[in-house]
Amino acid sequence: MLNFVTFMECLNAPNSTCMTSPGVLAPVVLTLMLVGAGALLARRDRKRFRVLRSRGIWGTFLILAYSVIVLAYFFLFSPDAVMGAAQSDIENGFWITAVLLYGIGIAGLVGMLGFALGGWLVKKKKPTSSTATMANRLVIAIDGPAASGKGTVAKRIAQHYGLPCLDTGLLYRAVARDCVANGAALEDEVAATAAARALDAATLDDPNLRGPAAGDAASIVAKMPGVRAALLDYQRRFASQPGGAVLDGRDIGTVICPNADVKMFVTATAEERARRRHLEHQARGEDISYDMVLADIRRRDERDSARNVAPLEAAADAITLDTTTLNADAAFAAALEIIAAKRKT
Repeated sequence: MLNFVTFMECLNAPNSTCMTSPGVLAPVVLTLMLVGAGALLARRDRKRFRVLRSRGIWGTFLILAYSVIVLAYFFLFSPDAVMGAAQSDIENGFWITAVLLYGIGIAGLVGMLGFALGGWLVKKKKPTSSTATMANRLVIAIDGPAASGKGTVAKRIAQHYGLPCLDTGLLYRAVARDCVANGAALEDEVAATAAARALDAATLDDPNLRGPAAGDAASIVAKMPGVRAALLDYQRRFASQPGGAVLDGRDIGTVICPNADVKMFVTATAEERARRRHLEHQARGEDISYDMVLADIRRRDERDSARNVAPLEAAADAITLDTTTLNADAAFAAALEIIAAKRKT
């Protein structure tokens, strides 16, 4: 008959054979195995390790809590079961189950603590110098006004180095789109901020975000501090990927990634940028005059440069790339030269 008296007698007799029995040694061995398992999983996939650690500790804690409550009931209201003399088989069954769950809970909790200890012992090694950081990661920040060619340069650089690329302007276009879809005015910062917090990054491939109306709307919500703060964490997480990333926008080198390995400010004259944008509209079959496009370019430049939060400007250590007289291939080649020169230093 399983009872606490026998269990306590074993614990109080350290010289007896019960202390060296498999029932005592097994938890020790299991704990050591879980320490190793935690260390191995934390090294391979730290996110999954954290999930398993949390679920494991909470699960064993619930089992232990349930068993303690049941055992307390028996100690208080049915002491005969504790002494191995239960009045019925059902009562005895509940007692045995509670004792077994208590043992499982204790072993599980100790094991999960060992699992957590193993993960804690494995810490990610940080680069010891800027040279090591540059060798392992490459974060490239590309800023510039509308239609300067920064998006094309960013995509080709990302493809060249095998890095993920983020057009941060799409985030603000998507926020403006969702704000209007929710029936709110673009000038409503509360609604725009809520849309930014609820933004689904999977919708950034929406072709409607590429139109002129989306760009003008984005310029309105982009000047709102609440919107920019809501999108800041997403952009920084994107830039913190293991191999690095390429981001283009208007405040990447100044706000989002001030410690980027390479910073470029891609620009061109307003007239040349308007000519390029006008050709894009014509290619999509959109009837809009060059003068209207030029006026829109100048209006957006004024709005982006004059806003109080994260205005359009080149970072102090950014290299300016003027693409006024360059085609896409020449601009890409010039960008590669800038990156190569920066990495050498």
